[in-house]
Amino acid sequence: MQKNMTDRTPGSYDDFVAYLGTVRTEEELFSRLTYWFAGQNRPEDVLSRSELVEARAKELGFWQGLTFRMERWLTDGKSELEAVGREEFRSRIAEDYAAYREKADAARARFRDRRRAAPLNFTPDCLENVPIQNVSWLVDGLLPMGEVSLLGADGGTGKGIWQAQLIAYVTAGRTSGFFPQPPEKTGSVLIFSGEDDPGKVLKARLTAAGADMSRVMVVTSDAYFARTGSPLCIPDTSFAKYVGKAAPALVIIDPLQSFLPAGVEMASRNQMRSALLPLKALCAKHGCAALISMHTNKRANVSGRARLADSSDIWDIARSVLMMGRDKNSEKLYLSHEKSSYSAPARTALLHIEQAQVEGVKTAVAVFDSRTDKKDADFVEERRVRTAQTKEDTAQTILDILSESKTASMGSEELCAEVLKQMNCSKRTFDNARAELKQAGKIKTVKLRERDGRNKNYIMLSYCGETSCDVRNI
Repeated sequence: MQKNMTDRTPGSYDDFVAYLGTVRTEEELFSRLTYWFAGQNRPEDVLSRSELVEARAKELGFWQGLTFRMERWLTDGKSELEAVGREEFRSRIAEDYAAYREKADAARARFRDRRRAAPLNFTPDCLENVPIQNVSWLVDGLLPMGEVSLLGADGGTGKGIWQAQLIAYVTAGRTSGFFPQPPEKTGSVLIFSGEDDPGKVLKARLTAAGADMSRVMVVTSDAYFARTGSPLCIPDTSFAKYVGKAAPALVIIDPLQSFLPAGVEMASRNQMRSALLPLKALCAKHGCAALISMHTNKRANVSGRARLADSSDIWDIARSVLMMGRDKNSEKLYLSHEKSSYSAPARTALLHIEQAQVEGVKTAVAVFDSRTDKKDADFVEERRVRTAQTKEDTAQTILDILSESKTASMGSEELCAEVLKQMNCSKRTFDNARAELKQAGKIKTVKLRERDGRNKNYIMLSYCGETSCDVRNI
């Protein structure tokens, strides 16, 4: 239980923590009294007192020149102590401390008075008194205002290029096959970018898509770290200040992994919910939509929720979830609306990427092709269509299946069954194709000892490294 102020020993760790909680200005933080507090280090202290001062400075947003400011504060405190002597310095500290306690006691008294005048109401809301509200949309049926939405995609499938179409729609009202209906109103977009450079990537890409550059703002994780020496994270005060100052209609965080606090495990539901709740609160406060962009995991033959980088809680928090991938047969990209809490999911968009140039700089644009009723699971589970049955085609199929395998290897019997299933070729054609690939050095056959002690034959790509198992070449 936290001690009352009157119970705290002056200069103790608890007293120092309470004092820092009352500090609001840079002058108060880097003061003579703080210097005295910081010099009262004791073995039972939980954290270094100078580290607490630095942490409080960051919490208050005093990032500019913080290292220099900390050094100057310590130097000034030491100089004053040496100049006036220890007794005079103690006398000044006593006055400062008395003024602090008087101010803190007065603040506590005012807080108690407010509590007594307006006691907390723990009565739950009765739904009979709650008005029914319509959902406001940034993109009708796709991105709700005041909520968090999610875009998941494998690397290289063009999620950033599709996002450029979205940004053009929000900032300039640019319609397309992706967004056929004009927006009710346009607005600005704030991008938190952890990968794409504004000058080398973003500006050319967004210009090619037709976005209004005067309404696009960007904060990069690299630039923020270079200025402050600390990573920018969603729960930070600085993150909230960026959103508040920009007042955007849409906030894009790309990718999510770049703006999570250190130590947050994406597989931990509680940690992910704690990290994302501040973003949800910001959306509700400012009435904007947020789109989290994130990489999918590398698990084979999974779709939807299971593809999202180990944490299903991200899926649960998001009110709308979009998934991008590649059609195995047409090689077209798809954008599937997998979850919609406030409307029926939209039909899946099929698209392709075309090259473009802006002021001599190469970039790319997303081009809408058509709509389909197929969803992410349909594309993931769909097997690649094979039409030819020659030995050469069978050999290529063997290489394709191995390369798509998580370990670039497969049991000999399982590989044979999969090739025969896809190619409808004979076992003899498979054996001949496998022999030629082995002779050409493209694959190798090894014998692995299983956990039950039995040996099993595996076929793997030649570049696949040896395992730690007991392996013998056949």
